[in-house]
Amino acid sequence: MTSADSELFNTQVELQAVKKALRDGGAHLGLKGEALTRYLLQLNEKENLLLSKQLRSMAAKDHFEPLLPAAASPTMSMVPMTTTNGSVPPPRPAPDGQPKAFDRESLAEVLTHMIEYEAVPTECAKSLRALSSLAYANARCVGEDDRALPVLLRVLTLHPSEGVVQLTAMRALCNMAYDQAMAMKRLAHPDVMGGLLLAMAVDAEPKETAARASEALARIVAAEVKPEGESSSSPPAEKLEVPAGSSGALVSLFVAASRGEALAREAVPRLLAQLASNEVMEAKVAAEGFVKAEQECRMASEGAGWLAQAKVLSSSEALLFELPAALVEAGAVRAAAGIMTRFLQDATVQLTGIEAMSSLVGNRWAGLRAFADVGGMERVEEAMKEHCGNAIIQTKGVRALGSGVQWPQEVQERARYSFRRAVELTKLAMSQHAVDVELQIASLEALEKYLLKTKCVQEVKESGGEGLVKMMMTTHVDNTK
Repeated sequence: MTSADSELFNTQVELQAVKKALRDGGAHLGLKGEALTRYLLQLNEKENLLLSKQLRSMAAKDHFEPLLPAAASPTMSMVPMTTTNGSVPPPRPAPDGQPKAFDRESLAEVLTHMIEYEAVPTECAKSLRALSSLAYANARCVGEDDRALPVLLRVLTLHPSEGVVQLTAMRALCNMAYDQAMAMKRLAHPDVMGGLLLAMAVDAEPKETAARASEALARIVAAEVKPEGESSSSPPAEKLEVPAGSSGALVSLFVAASRGEALAREAVPRLLAQLASNEVMEAKVAAEGFVKAEQECRMASEGAGWLAQAKVLSSSEALLFELPAALVEAGAVRAAAGIMTRFLQDATVQLTGIEAMSSLVGNRWAGLRAFADVGGMERVEEAMKEHCGNAIIQTKGVRALGSGVQWPQEVQERARYSFRRAVELTKLAMSQHAVDVELQIASLEALEKYLLKTKCVQEVKESGGEGLVKMMMTTHVDNTK
């Protein structure tokens, strides 16, 4: 037994002793109760680290990828995503003649002018400047007007490339967000947060637009997770109630990202890192909010967006180191599997789901264990069976199945993994996509793994497998891979 194996064994023995002490109400190393519970959590973390190290060591020794390599191939692009926001009706024609004057101190006149001249960017900007000033003076008065936000969001959508319109709209929203009650009641909505996310993500002039959008988003989320005045040195501020029918600011943020464009999803880790650096929100809270947002995905396009966001967030160690592990702990792997089950017939969901789970698992033992526990490999198999004509899904699936045969036996059993099913699905994919070079390469690599690890020569030969391999080698004789 190596020193690493010995350390893992001793840790696991101590874990059992601590669990027994907790069950019996006893002590361990002089620790009892809450202190012993904390020690148990530390031991669990140590076990996970040692198991991950062991798995990576096995990978290096046997030259294989220990976890899901489904997202490893840069040549296999994801199916284009679609948004659920729908088309916006074209702007109504502006009144004839010179633009009318309006009272900039009257909210009603400001909104009426913006509605009448929604087709004219300069008039929209004038109205938005006035609206921003009114919001600065009395955010609640502006926010409680039922026309204010719908009109602002429509103008924002009608003029995406008009820098002055975008900037003045962000200023108005930012001023409204200063009122925390108003932020929770009116601004913590996917439509509002989606507009802010997109403005934050677009790298356009003036730069103040993105800065204002980022500030507004931070204030809206902070109103829910850490109201103004709450700090470690002062009594907690009274939590603002989430309005009836609302999912809250944090969940709405992730729902907006799931419904929006890829560019908006890329901005989310930056926002979360900003909130963490300002001690507004920990990675654990962000992860829990993201997992809750999965329940709001009622359409396949939203599910695909959530999975795409999971892939982005689980790859964001550079911005927020604790987030990927927190996502696994919060149940993101289970949530991803749930979306794949719910929208089995949607190819985009299945493809993005395989990639998302691969990214969530990463090189984390806890991630692989979660993947096994939720039947992750079964989700991959179901995706391949349902979408046998989709070469990209087949390629990703073949690579994922090939990784499973090299997991420790305990993990394979836990995941209900069958190399025999994997071999059959791989041969089926090869036969249905004979001209797809990437798929054939992935399939041959997978079959090689099965043969090396299980000596399953007969299983590979069965059902015409031997002839299939020879035919593929002949068909692609010019490809050295």
